[in-house]
Amino acid sequence: MQKSNLLIKKLKKQFLSINDLIESYFNKIKYIKFRRKEFKLSKNNKVFLGIAIFITLSVSYLTLPVFYDSDIIESKLKNQIYKKYNIDLRFNKKLNYRLVPKPHFVFFDSLILNEENVIADVKKLKINIAINKFFSFNDVEIRDLIFDKTDFSFFKNDFLFFKNLLQTEPNENKIIIKNSNIFFKDNYDEVLFINKIFYSKFYYDSNKLENIFFSKNKIFNVPYKLTLKNDKFNKEIFAKIESKKIRLVVESLINYDDKVRKGLLEILSINNNISLNFEINKNSLSFISKNKRNSYKGLIDFKPFYFSANFNYEGLSSKNIQKKDSFFLDLIKSQIFDNKNLNSEIILSVKNITNIDELNSLLLNIIVDEGDIKFIDSSIMWKNDLKIILNDSLLSYDNEEINLVGKLIFKFENVDNFYSSFQVKKNHKKKIKEVQLDFIYNLNMNKITFDNVKIDNVSNPNLEEYIQSFNKSEKRIFNKITFKNFVSNFFGAYAG
Repeated sequence: MQKSNLLIKKLKKQFLSINDLIESYFNKIKYIKFRRKEFKLSKNNKVFLGIAIFITLSVSYLTLPVFYDSDIIESKLKNQIYKKYNIDLRFNKKLNYRLVPKPHFVFFDSLILNEENVIADVKKLKINIAINKFFSFNDVEIRDLIFDKTDFSFFKNDFLFFKNLLQTEPNENKIIIKNSNIFFKDNYDEVLFINKIFYSKFYYDSNKLENIFFSKNKIFNVPYKLTLKNDKFNKEIFAKIESKKIRLVVESLINYDDKVRKGLLEILSINNNISLNFEINKNSLSFISKNKRNSYKGLIDFKPFYFSANFNYEGLSSKNIQKKDSFFLDLIKSQIFDNKNLNSEIILSVKNITNIDELNSLLLNIIVDEGDIKFIDSSIMWKNDLKIILNDSLLSYDNEEINLVGKLIFKFENVDNFYSSFQVKKNHKKKIKEVQLDFIYNLNMNKITFDNVKIDNVSNPNLEEYIQSFNKSEKRIFNKITFKNFVSNFFGAYAG
């Protein structure tokens, strides 16, 4: 009986245990259902989770190049750049991999070589890479190249660097150069001049089938834009240079199929258009105008650099001369002539000044000697009565002021007719042949100062006193009236 009770207790206990398990199971199911309802994802959460997973996978994929063998990657990058652009690079420091703004490698302190000679020191080189071949470093493919803070040291033969870029095969990539300099050197390794590059871009225009180089630069303190287009099909290069500072636009089209390269040059400055035919040989460039009435002819020697030109006009308005003077002043202010390696001789000849009957036969002989601007044996005629000679004169630019300093010589062919033109009093009309005087002419203020006056090579105390008084006055701005009064008073003082 007692055993029977124990058996019943055991069965009851076992039954309760099973019941507890069943109850616990269903309680857990209820809890899970409750938590599921509580934790049920909204559509926004699903989108967020999907984006998070996508970003995680993308970042993981894009960071794969971190695990590449750097030596192998450097070698592959160098080979691809040389094959595509004929640029021979030397990496001095290990590569850095970066994700933003797009996957790219960065090299610091690299070099560009031309036949084992260093032609550029690249402070920072960025190489963008294609993102669709990251699973195998054997398939790494370069995209855009960005040269930042690069100093190019160019001799004559090193220009092949840019020439080769213009001749690269069509592709969708770009080469960008920014915040850089080009140091042009002579055979003695001396710097001739420096071209500052703010931003340059080489690319292929698939619509026009042209390789294009566009660049924002500054040379001799003159900002300018340069555009080059290489039409490989027609073997033509179009070039355009424009500078707002000196109000100049130059366009040229050249065919490079022949050894002697010929082309057409269009120069637009202050609403004047000049067309020139030119030829480029190995060591020089020559040009001649197409206009028969106004002729232009010149030669540029490259080694050593020397520019010579003749500009001849049948007639030219004084307004145009003033505009050319303004253009010339802009050039001076730009300090483009402030270069010891700049040498040239320019002759400007004007037969008739069309709106001033008295003036004719203008001849300006401008010499640029190691950056100094000189006027030698220049002259202009006043009717047929007087020849005004400008000799041994120098143009200086200092503290924003432009001064012409030199000597004026007045040679009288017919002094009586000259006196009549200026209504000089009869008792002041002396027989003279020549007047000499030194002068300083301020081009900014249009004021002139005289000194060391001589008539027929003899000084005169009365003239010296008059000149001193004139220099102190405020009436040193010359126009028709003030100049006429000056001439009358000048000969009045000489006559005593």
